[in-house]
Amino acid sequence: MASPQPCADGPCCSWPGAASGVQQTLDEMDFDRGIWSAALNGDLGRVKYFIQKSTDPSQPDSAGYTALHYASRNGHYAVCQFLLESGAKCNAQTHGGATALHRASYCGHTEIARLLLSHGSNPRLVDDDGMTSLHKVCGDRVERKVLGCGRGAPDPGGGPRAWRLGAQEAVARERWKLEEEKKKKVERFNSSRLNLETLADLENLVQRRREKRLKRRVPPRAPEPVAKPQPQAQREPVDLEMFLKAAAENQEALIDKYLTDGGDPSAHDKLHRTALHWACLKGHGQLVNRLLEAGASVDARDLLDRTPVFWACRGGHLDILKQLLNQGAQVNARDKIWSTPLHVAVRTRHCDCLEHLIACGAHLDAQDKEGDTALHEAVRHGHYKAMKVLLLYGAKLGVQNAASVTPVQLARDWQRGIREALQAHAGHPRTRS
Repeated sequence: MASPQPCADGPCCSWPGAASGVQQTLDEMDFDRGIWSAALNGDLGRVKYFIQKSTDPSQPDSAGYTALHYASRNGHYAVCQFLLESGAKCNAQTHGGATALHRASYCGHTEIARLLLSHGSNPRLVDDDGMTSLHKVCGDRVERKVLGCGRGAPDPGGGPRAWRLGAQEAVARERWKLEEEKKKKVERFNSSRLNLETLADLENLVQRRREKRLKRRVPPRAPEPVAKPQPQAQREPVDLEMFLKAAAENQEALIDKYLTDGGDPSAHDKLHRTALHWACLKGHGQLVNRLLEAGASVDARDLLDRTPVFWACRGGHLDILKQLLNQGAQVNARDKIWSTPLHVAVRTRHCDCLEHLIACGAHLDAQDKEGDTALHEAVRHGHYKAMKVLLLYGAKLGVQNAASVTPVQLARDWQRGIREALQAHAGHPRTRS
């Protein structure tokens, strides 16, 4: 019988592949029903269930991999912490000599590496290739990180440490999902069968079908919250402080009173923040429209030279951003540190605002005072989706900031934290030689 092939990115797991054979099928069944599958998928509830049933947390599978190996490799911090607290052996080695620290280091999971080291994991242990955990960090995998084209690219929605599964892991996971779907279909079919022997059985069937029809109906859209009207007996004038507070709290009655009495819609406080700034940050769309109709300045700047467009991007309110840009707001405005709304949308992880700014002509390679572009910020904050959007629309990879660092070079520094942690613990008293 053919032996399983290693994963595409190295000997990182022992999940049985797609080779045929009765023995391999039994191994797959044992894997799926054991603690290893729960640890691989980050299912903390199932892991706790197995531990409560007196399952050994350090029990290896057919290839010598423990649950801690799988959780460390796939970045499941909570599962790793629970296994270690439950007595899992952090220095357990596979048939190939790999420890959980090898797996965490190879896949770039800094926090898990620190957790393992704090529980006495030995960074000096070597696998069959003679490599320590430090070798795994310093290998050529660092050269194929997020902005490269190799296997080291992270999956969408994951941070810089969320690496893709190997090819055989993906096949086995899909097979497991198909089996689970089949089981659910059988359970639904069995539960839907009724014996229509009595009148009560018929009534139950009618009631079940009625509930199904109700579930299929689209629930009515919840109405927008209506601001509480102010008592009509109140005739006191609204001052500037009340006006700005009303803009932040969406009190339209006070806003109307202020504007009706001839108040300036572009009035600001000591930090030059206007009512439009607050309404854009809090997402009060109707209030923004009311202020713009009253003549509020669409490009009013606060003390940091940030316009309402900056505040709308900071709050992640795409509908308000569209309102401002339709009223002629500057899409490439700069604040005192030369940041643009594009920088703010990347820092606050609002990709919908980012895409709309690009569609409205935002400069992709605009640099702030430190020379950082939006792509630098996306790499620094580990925002994969923003990186993908910027590269898709043509952002340049070779732009250097004030420190002469490109986004690609910035990505290569991500492993530095793991390397320093391993070197700092190499001579620790708790580390066993």
